[in-house]
Amino acid sequence: MYFERLKGTFRTLRFRLMIWNALAVIVTGLAILVTVRQGIEYRLQYDLDRVLSEDLDEIALNLQEERGLDFARLQRELDRKARGHAYHQWFVLFLDRAGKPVWTSTGAPPLPPISGRDSQQTHLLTTGDFRLAYRELAGTRERAPIVCVGSSIKFIQRDMATIDRMVILVGMVLLIASPLCGYILAGRATRPLASMMATTARLRPAEMHERLKVRGTGDELDQLAMTVNSLLDRLADYLKQKHDFLANAAHELRTPLSAIRSSVEVALNGDRTVAEYNELLAEVIDECGSLETLVNQLLLLAETDADRQEVSADPIPLHVVVSRAAEMFQGVAEFSGIRLRVDELPEVTVPGNRHYLRQVLSNLLDNAIKFTASRYIHHAGPGSHHGNGARGEIRLSMDFDKGANRVRLLIEDNGPGIPKEDLPHIFDRFYRVDRARVRGTATGGTGLGLSICQAIIHAHRGTIEVTSEVDHGTTFVITLPAVTADVPAAMV
Repeated sequence: MYFERLKGTFRTLRFRLMIWNALAVIVTGLAILVTVRQGIEYRLQYDLDRVLSEDLDEIALNLQEERGLDFARLQRELDRKARGHAYHQWFVLFLDRAGKPVWTSTGAPPLPPISGRDSQQTHLLTTGDFRLAYRELAGTRERAPIVCVGSSIKFIQRDMATIDRMVILVGMVLLIASPLCGYILAGRATRPLASMMATTARLRPAEMHERLKVRGTGDELDQLAMTVNSLLDRLADYLKQKHDFLANAAHELRTPLSAIRSSVEVALNGDRTVAEYNELLAEVIDECGSLETLVNQLLLLAETDADRQEVSADPIPLHVVVSRAAEMFQGVAEFSGIRLRVDELPEVTVPGNRHYLRQVLSNLLDNAIKFTASRYIHHAGPGSHHGNGARGEIRLSMDFDKGANRVRLLIEDNGPGIPKEDLPHIFDRFYRVDRARVRGTATGGTGLGLSICQAIIHAHRGTIEVTSEVDHGTTFVITLPAVTADVPAAMV
């Protein structure tokens, strides 16, 4: 169990952040320490070379200013200076052209022969634990033309050893402190994530009110919290819609089932004549028809639901679909005293499913005829819808925007209109403007028709909008993308 928990800890984001942070700090710190160490060593070496070169320059100046300089006195002065710099083991040698010592100061170490070189340059050489600078100077004796100034480099080695110990100490501190500090900092960085995980773990489909805390820092974690909160809002709305949908569907299904059950129970409570049984069966068939209509609408709505429905992209001649839908409802409109007028339609092809598009037109035309007829029947009385004095009118028109490559279909009527307070809800499922739930009325229905229309149009990547004014009529506007390529249209 302990090893399982330890293994789980190794897999956590906090542990990985700690490792990455520690590695970054350690690698960066060690790189800086090594660079500084090398820089210090180079600087000490450079300063020593400069000092030795300046000593050569000083000897050269003495020789130039005093041509008759006594070499014995010069050697005594150089010897005295060498004794005064015993810590650095500073020394001077006079060499012949073969590089062999002719005279050496006090403390000069035994050196291998130094080969002569270009007399115009100062040469630097490291041999053993000593650093040498030498060149030929004017004014020296012929048998000792080369002067060599040297110093021990042990003091540099001692300083570098001290620096190395400091580098090792700091490196060990980094190795120990980096993981600890990284673990603490990673904990602070992942603490909001732990809070998010705890909050999301508490969420349940029935309780979607809790949201992630936004700290107001504006960083990526705040953006993540806002994104998750937005997702939770959409999920909550979706679940609420599903809950309302199921509740309303159950209510709508229960009504015809209850009517069928009660009718059959009444019939079974006593003897009935054949006519009474026929009347009962007719009522049952009528309720079954309503139930079948509702089930079919629910199935169609399920097929086009949730923004995930992908309709086929068959090229459909929309003008033909509209014309045939108008022809199909022409007789119903005439019987209801409604004039169904179709303007000249441009030939436009849209990608989609012809069955779904027919369903949209059928629902909209059926609603337009039903509500327009109900308005004029209500005002003029029964029977006034027959004859040539019809006042109701439905108009179908279509225009094509070639620049935007979109087609717009308008279905206008002069029916009773929709109240302003009802307009935002007419595409909601089971919503009915008249609030009636009694079947058999002229305007009764399931309240799913417009929801189905909206789902189908959205699945075709289009839009459906409505404008209405009470007692002046309603206009539905459908906008769909058109087919850009010249492809053969599917048969409608």
